[in-house]
Amino acid sequence: MNEKEFFEKIKSYKFVANKSLGQNFLVSPQEASDIVSLLDIKENDKVLEIGAGVGALSYYLAQSSSNDVTLIDVDERMINVLNEEFGNNKKVSIKRQNILKMKIEGFTKIIGNLPYYITSGILEHILLNAVNTRKIVFMTQKEVYQKLTDKKEVSPLTLLLNYVCKIGNAKTVNRNSFVPVPHVDSSYFCLTPNENIENKDNKALFKLISKIFIHKRKTILNCLTSTINDKDIALAILKEMNIDERLRPEQLDINFYINLLNMLKSKDFISKIL
Repeated sequence: MNEKEFFEKIKSYKFVANKSLGQNFLVSPQEASDIVSLLDIKENDKVLEIGAGVGALSYYLAQSSSNDVTLIDVDERMINVLNEEFGNNKKVSIKRQNILKMKIEGFTKIIGNLPYYITSGILEHILLNAVNTRKIVFMTQKEVYQKLTDKKEVSPLTLLLNYVCKIGNAKTVNRNSFVPVPHVDSSYFCLTPNENIENKDNKALFKLISKIFIHKRKTILNCLTSTINDKDIALAILKEMNIDERLRPEQLDINFYINLLNMLKSKDFISKIL
């Protein structure tokens, strides 16, 4: 099936989109081609597409130079569509799979149009487990991308993201490029992991930051006290680190949390986090 016919067919799936799963199908071949091209796929790349849906991105992944492309989706109906379109392609593997329960260490390139309701969870899973991935391309609602890149929007996820990746090459996709037409525009962007993504302490680090941020409007002293259940030791740790106890969690950078994790390890408080 040629490109024009394929994307005309995608438009016919407008009425089967599952709203509860955040399904909106990309129907612009130019946008889909541009998104896939950002992955810069090579022959030896193992490529994973998350939430492949009815195959807008899959169409170009199947034609890429990679000999190992895996398409996953949680919706059995989408799996049936993907099997119909790409089931005869020997280099394409199609699986009904929840990305949050999937081992992803073997993939070198990852791509996906992420549904709003689970974007943060998927990003967290990828950033903590994609230790051998060299490039990631995601499309999200535009406001999600804006929050990820807004320096005033500090969260455990943005701290982790900026620690293990470089984010860039963002472009807006008009809502009219999808069926059904969503209420907002989308953005796609590229994540380029650095050597920090291989740090074995990242999961403990993220758990620590997440616990500290539970009461992020409180002072770092109060937050650390709640985490380790000992105010005196919390105060002693902050003094040893030369940190103002009145600061709030979002006012402290990733280096503070890395040093704090190491400090808690040295004082046998790591079990309070894990």
